[in-house]
Amino acid sequence: MNRSWIRTALLNFLIAAVIGALLRFAFVVELPWMDYRHWLHAHSHVAMLGWVYLALFSFLVPAFLSEAQARKPIYKRLFWLTQLSVLGMLFSFPVQGYGPVSIAFSTLHMILAYLFAYRFWKDSRERSWKMSTTLVHLSLAFMLFSSLGLWAMGVVMAFDLRNTEWYYLSVQFFLHFQFYGWFGLAVFGLFFRWMENRGIQLPERHSNLFIFLLAVSVLLSFALPVTWAFPQTLFFIINSAGVLLQLAALVVFIRLLWPYRQQLFDLLPRWPLRLFGFAFGAWALKVLIQSSTVIPVMSTIGYTIRNFTIGFVHLFLLGTVSAFLIGYAFYHQVFGKNIRLAISGAVLLLVGIALSEAILFTQGFMFWGAMGFLPGYYEVLFSVSLLMPLGVAFLFAGLFGQRRQQATSN
Repeated sequence: MNRSWIRTALLNFLIAAVIGALLRFAFVVELPWMDYRHWLHAHSHVAMLGWVYLALFSFLVPAFLSEAQARKPIYKRLFWLTQLSVLGMLFSFPVQGYGPVSIAFSTLHMILAYLFAYRFWKDSRERSWKMSTTLVHLSLAFMLFSSLGLWAMGVVMAFDLRNTEWYYLSVQFFLHFQFYGWFGLAVFGLFFRWMENRGIQLPERHSNLFIFLLAVSVLLSFALPVTWAFPQTLFFIINSAGVLLQLAALVVFIRLLWPYRQQLFDLLPRWPLRLFGFAFGAWALKVLIQSSTVIPVMSTIGYTIRNFTIGFVHLFLLGTVSAFLIGYAFYHQVFGKNIRLAISGAVLLLVGIALSEAILFTQGFMFWGAMGFLPGYYEVLFSVSLLMPLGVAFLFAGLFGQRRQQATSN
């Protein structure tokens, strides 16, 4: 694995985490110099496109390509040009929000993502069916599909529809298919690739069923934000079908892994096992929470109370995707002699995620019950949020130092 790529992705994660803590500090102390919305855009773009995107890039290339393919200059160029676009967004969004410079760098990132998807898809084609390859190819298809939301946003802004439901739907289209299509399916693809490389062959019939249920559920569950914009019974029914299919995918996932549970415990060292367990546990919790939206009142609560929205997004992006990616890095021993520092960072990050989610959802239920605020809500939320950039800083520091002899293969 290219450790400089992983360092870069993790540095982006650290920057996004620091900005996230700063955004929560803005509710504790007034920061007159900060345009909250502009900094929020910087936080979200660096987290998604700088951390998750580039971490997936760093792991997918060695996992699915031959060594000769992975060493092609095109991947190195694509990675560093993509990082350049992330830096452009990092410095332009806080200044101008969605303006000419930030939009230019966002467009550059999107074009580079198209090139990566084309090159990777072409290089990773295999003659024999493999569950992991199918999942990753589908994830890339969702990534390309999600970009339609960005193109639509340009049309919406050109016609001065920023304050309409069309702007909201354009943003939600991009985020939904990025999170649950591109990021989510790529994580599962990496996990099942690891299983295949360890000689674990899952039954093809149930594997196909899992892929089908997961992919269709991603498509149909976009109806939830559509229901907010256009509260029609049809969209509520489509969303209900989507979340029920997702629940079925969770059941199939458990049935797929259950016969191999002892092998997984034997093959995974302690910390990758814990991080993978945290990641898939967070995904299961996300699925169960989302399943409650088949009840009309819960569907309304899901998109009207901001605490639930933020908590739900962070539960998946941090609890599932980020925890898995860090666990994957632990498994492949990318951390140097400072492994204890990296473990401390993982603990701090997971505790910060768990406490932050607990506070967000507790406050959301209090708003729902008209019970007001938790005592010292903003101060407590900011305090636990500090654990996350601190944890990522420890993880980043753990990447430096003499590399240990690698005990496992990719």
